[in-house]
Amino acid sequence: MRRILVAPSRAVALGLTTLLLASGFGGFSLNGEEGPLTFSATVDRASVALGDRVVVTYAARIPAGATLTLDALVTPAPEGGTRPPGGAVLEFENPAPPVVKKSKTGDLFEWSQSVALFPFAAGAITVPGPHYTFEESSSGRKLDVRPLDLELTVASRLPPGQKPDQLAPKADKPVRIPAWPATYWIALAAGVALVAALVAWLVSRRRRKTASAPAAAPALAPGEELRVALARLAAAAEDLGDDARDFYSELTYAVKRFLERATGDPVLEWTTFETVRRLRDKGFEFPREAAFPDLLASADRVKFGKGAATREDAREALVKARVVLHDVEARQKTEGLAQAARAAAPKERAS
Repeated sequence: MRRILVAPSRAVALGLTTLLLASGFGGFSLNGEEGPLTFSATVDRASVALGDRVVVTYAARIPAGATLTLDALVTPAPEGGTRPPGGAVLEFENPAPPVVKKSKTGDLFEWSQSVALFPFAAGAITVPGPHYTFEESSSGRKLDVRPLDLELTVASRLPPGQKPDQLAPKADKPVRIPAWPATYWIALAAGVALVAALVAWLVSRRRRKTASAPAAAPALAPGEELRVALARLAAAAEDLGDDARDFYSELTYAVKRFLERATGDPVLEWTTFETVRRLRDKGFEFPREAAFPDLLASADRVKFGKGAATREDAREALVKARVVLHDVEARQKTEGLAQAARAAAPKERAS
């Protein structure tokens, strides 16, 4: 490392070069004696490539109580007015705070601050000295001071003698899909085997349940099923509250299911009007006591019209449902006897 004394208007740049200058802006007084404010500037490397990071360290010896404050970093104007790709010739990082240490000799303090920058123009680049404000606490005097300029030699990253618009575009490389490692295939095979084992276990478990399940009880006859439902609804009618919609919904469902099973027609899908009309067309004229249309209409009024119903109304509806049950079973019994008689009549004539 060489130390070079420079005049205020001259700049020198060498790799790992230290510049020592006497500021032309004044000095300071120490123990009644005037002393010059001196800066030194150290660059970590003077020959770099475009976009490389360069660190410049500025140092000075200042008296106790004095301060040096960074006001501005300076980037030179681009040559020919053309802005480089980075936007400015020099791009700076935010500088770290200065470091102040007591000097080992004398009563002065060693002040230093490092500034990192990136050059974005090729050739010999001037690094202007930053603007600092020097202030003495004893006298209150303020001075604007600057270290001298440095020079960097910045090499282009382009091939020699070529400009950016002369470079041929790089050929596109085919996309390379990396091969799956063996551990991937092992893990995949283990996962497939685990899923297969789980499916086999679930299937065998379902088969065991099916085999061990008791035989389903035979379905009740239509009339017996309706009797069971009416007996359950009779108990519910005694505890009927203000909202009777559930009671009438179950009642109409049980009656229409009985008629559907007895006639083979989709009675549960019919509306009240369709049920009355189509059963009448089939010859089902229920006794007056059944009041079949009124039974279904009253249920609709409670279910959909939110009509009120008392326990007495519920008991009467159950009576009407039982009349329907007895009438249909009587019809079925009469029809069964007639069919048996018709079946026996040919045999008697033959004999």
